[in-house]
Amino acid sequence: MAPVKVFGPAKSRNVARVLVCLEEVGAEYEVVDMDLKALEHKSPEHLTRNPFGQTPAFQDGDLILFGMINLLLS
Repeated sequence: MAPVKVFGPAKSRNVARVLVCLEEVGAEYEVVDMDLKALEHKSPEHLTRNPFGQTPAFQDGDLILFGMINLLLS
């Protein structure tokens, strides 16, 4: 099974929260680093994952989550 993907800079507090949760449950994951200064989070490719152009975005196969991740982890 392919690991889940977390899109965003690993040093970001919100991305780190997602990574901690994935570590806690022992899930395999891959961090897809994004350069926010280069506006990679506003690229058309990322906007298909998160129409708000924010990070983190979470992809597990065909399932894509965004936005609510931060609320779930608060």
